[in-house]
Amino acid sequence: MNIVQLIDYFYNAIVDPEKLSQIIAVEDKKHFAISAIVIAVVVFMDIVAQSLLTVQSGFFYYKLTYGFVALFLINIVCIVVYAGLLTITLQIAGYQASGGFIINALALAQVPRIFIVPVVLIFHSLYFAPVFFYSFGSLALILWSIIIAMRCISQRYSLEAIKAIGYLAAPVIVAGVIGFLIFVAGVMVIIGLLS
Repeated sequence: MNIVQLIDYFYNAIVDPEKLSQIIAVEDKKHFAISAIVIAVVVFMDIVAQSLLTVQSGFFYYKLTYGFVALFLINIVCIVVYAGLLTITLQIAGYQASGGFIINALALAQVPRIFIVPVVLIFHSLYFAPVFFYSFGSLALILWSIIIAMRCISQRYSLEAIKAIGYLAAPVIVAGVIGFLIFVAGVMVIIGLLS
């Protein structure tokens, strides 16, 4: 794998997610390495963007090292768990879903999140609400990532856009409902112990 191939993945993720879907449809170990590189760059850019918002102390170096490792591992675990839930959802719906493809599609769909640093840097240098534009820019780039993931999955499994969005949302909704029920049960147990 050379730098041109890596740039090709980034380019296809932004410009042509359907072609990216065709590239990663071939099961290959290098896709996982490229996905890990994308997640590492996204985490690093997010840390840099957050550091532009405030004056940094000596803690910044810890945040840059240990924080990077922790956020990288958290992002990897979240993508793997979500990809597992999405794979199960698609298989229940009758599709021949591949966990490896979905992990790579979700990880490579994170490429637009790299652009958070230019967004924050522009508004930070203009002294014009950088925290607001960090939040707004992050939300917009996450939505862009969701659209890329939706287009990859809809192309791979020949789904309509609405069905792909529904399948992408189903694991989040189920996890949210289960999390809410666990929270309510925990509050009830705590109230019972206190009374």
